[in-house]
Amino acid sequence: MRILVVTFLFPNHAYPNRGVFVLNRLKSMRSFTEVKVINPIPWFPFCSRLDRYRGHNRVPYREVLEGIEVYHPRFLFIPRILKVLESLTYCFAALPLAIRIRKSWKYDLVDLQWTYPDLPASRLLVWLLRLKQVITIRGQKALHLDEWGLRGRIVKRLLARSDHVIALSHRLKALCTSMGVAEDRISVVGNGVDRSQFHPMDRDACRERVGLSASGRKILAVGTVTHVKGFDRLIECFPQILKQHPDVELHILGPGGAFAGGDEREALRGLVGRLRLERSVHFVGEVPNDELVFWYNAADCFCLSSRSEGSPNVLLEALACGCPAVATDVGSVPDILTDPEMGAIVANSKEGLLEGLLSVLSSPCDREAIASSMRRHGWEHCAGEIVKIYKRLLGHPVDAPGQDETSIERAHCA
Repeated sequence: MRILVVTFLFPNHAYPNRGVFVLNRLKSMRSFTEVKVINPIPWFPFCSRLDRYRGHNRVPYREVLEGIEVYHPRFLFIPRILKVLESLTYCFAALPLAIRIRKSWKYDLVDLQWTYPDLPASRLLVWLLRLKQVITIRGQKALHLDEWGLRGRIVKRLLARSDHVIALSHRLKALCTSMGVAEDRISVVGNGVDRSQFHPMDRDACRERVGLSASGRKILAVGTVTHVKGFDRLIECFPQILKQHPDVELHILGPGGAFAGGDEREALRGLVGRLRLERSVHFVGEVPNDELVFWYNAADCFCLSSRSEGSPNVLLEALACGCPAVATDVGSVPDILTDPEMGAIVANSKEGLLEGLLSVLSSPCDREAIASSMRRHGWEHCAGEIVKIYKRLLGHPVDAPGQDETSIERAHCA
């Protein structure tokens, strides 16, 4: 099979961590499918003069990432306004390129990893070429449920017309069906985790590697520094945590800037100052993906404080390293944190985070057992389920249950 992926969300030379979970999914499937990617990059005159968009000029038109050929055509957009215009400019950038690619590389199916502006361009493409189209819903934000404008109506209309929808959680599936997606056209397939990359390591050695002191306990939070990630609530409950555990420190890893959807770094630093937490709360900034394993292993507890999520990769990665977790009850968290020994699922509030953190910090944990429990969340399982969906849509024979996953895992271990 040959799959053309059209996605607004994907890593590139300038932003290697952006949408890295999409790249990981494609890597896990390439033993059984050929893949090429079109990842249009937003552009407007003088964008290089703004810090948030400066990196866009460094993205090459074509590059190869992990053996996957990726194209980055530019599309015109205007920050914060005229979002409906993006569907047209995105289409003008992606559609002619997709047609040119098919002349020399006849792909069988179009796979989307985001909704807008991916859906309008791809639906026109599959109509012209008479192909099938799959789309993955990665979070509630992608559905534009809170919007009353044209963009939300476009997503709702075109999502229901997709040949198949993949939701990262059962909650997202319910939202999609409420928007008109037929039950027989939607599947739940969560994200995976690369267990060869994320695994238990010696805590003291990892602390030395990332520059943390050997003493004291460390809480780790990872994500773009935006309102939706809930870091403000985590910081606000920290004074009460210090009353019972005065040796605890919080380390927040993640960027603001481009694509972040509202950089809150300065506001959070101000909050830390007002609460006099400068010695206990630390902003590390963006960390390369291959360095995260050392941070997860250095931490005593991982905290997912998000107000909303799809299938949070950082939670999967932390657990695969054996780090117990506290996570708000959002997205696919209940599908991941299935055992109390792994940590705690808490109410989506500051009070919930406080209760969960105090409980986990006071309880012993078996890090090896936590890591072992993540075997069922490997990318090989995710890839097997996606390949089955492709085959059904294309009318290809589907192997017996489990055979796809076993074959993929064997290929990964080879």
